[in-house]
Amino acid sequence: MIGITRIHGKPKEKSYALLPKDLQKMVEALSQDLSLLSVRDIAILQIGFFGALRRSEITHIYYEHITWQKEGIEILLPSSKTDQLHEGQFCAIPYGNHFLCPVTALKNWLTQSNIKEGAIFRGILKNNSISDTPLTPLSINHIIKRCAHLANLSNIDNITPHSLRRGLATSSAQAHASIQTIMRAGRWKQVNTVMEYIEASARFEDSAAAKVLESVDAV
Repeated sequence: MIGITRIHGKPKEKSYALLPKDLQKMVEALSQDLSLLSVRDIAILQIGFFGALRRSEITHIYYEHITWQKEGIEILLPSSKTDQLHEGQFCAIPYGNHFLCPVTALKNWLTQSNIKEGAIFRGILKNNSISDTPLTPLSINHIIKRCAHLANLSNIDNITPHSLRRGLATSSAQAHASIQTIMRAGRWKQVNTVMEYIEASARFEDSAAAKVLESVDAV
């Protein structure tokens, strides 16, 4: 089997890059239900997407790590995959608009959950009370899948928590953000990783074949 793969090649399966339009569909679907669960999941989706956060980073956000600014919020990530020395990294998330706003979504969740310390994203018990323990990374997987199903998104099999992080990078590239800006937003250390997202989003925008076809006169 390995020999066949080497000869014929097999593309690496990657998470689907959620785009803002996908995120908006998920938020709108959740907004039909004003339950505490929906309020929490709306905050998870938007903070995860606009913060380009890994699932482990989402579950390790503590109330004490959040600084409220006039432009939005800053979140201290005490440890991260790319922070091997555990020096801590900051994630800046701005205010949005009436379609998508991660800061407002987080405010709504903290207000309704009455969380004022500790982990901000926790389980919700059957009696609608808030658990004392934070969600696990595996819980984030289930939440993303459930929200994708609720919004009737395509590519559900390839939608994972990494779809949020990949989606922010891809949509930033489509919006012509600089490589440095995208790397800073996602706290990426390797240019090659970011270039992969940029190239994937621009395969048809900057196509050599398309430019040749444009230059061909009609016969």
